[in-house]
Amino acid sequence: MKILSYILSPIFAVVFFLLLIIFHPLQWIGLNVFGYKGHKFVVDVMNWVLVKSLLVLAIRVKVENEYELPLNTTLVFVSNHQGVFDIPPIISSFKKHHPKFVSKIELGKGIPSISYNLRKGGAALIDRKDRKASNGYFS
Repeated sequence: MKILSYILSPIFAVVFFLLLIIFHPLQWIGLNVFGYKGHKFVVDVMNWVLVKSLLVLAIRVKVENEYELPLNTTLVFVSNHQGVFDIPPIISSFKKHHPKFVSKIELGKGIPSISYNLRKGGAALIDRKDRKASNGYFS
C-alpha cells in the first residue's frame, strides 16, 4: 500500500494544482461579471471538484451533520485544520451557510484560487507577527 501512495501522491498533487489554476480565472470572471453570487457559485463548484479529486487517492469524503443548522444567521464553525484536505469538504458541505475563514496573511498571496478566494471572498487575513493587529491572540 505504501508503494501505491508513492505513485498516487504526485499524480494527485498535479491534479490538485491544475484544478487550482483552472478555477483561478473562473473565480475572477464569476466575481467581476456576476458579482458575489457568481464568485460563490464558482467557489462552490471548485470545492466540490477538489473533494472529488481525492478519489485519485482512493479517498472518499463523507461529512455527517446531525444538526439542523439555521439559515440567514451568523454561525461560527471552529476547525483546527492541518492541511488542504479539510477545507474543500467544509466549504462544500456547508455552502448554504457561506463559510468564511480566518487565515494567516501569507496565504493571501501566490496560491492560485486559494489566495484569490481568501482576498475576495470575505476571509479575515491576519498577520500573526503583528500582535497588536491580531489583538494578541496569535504568537
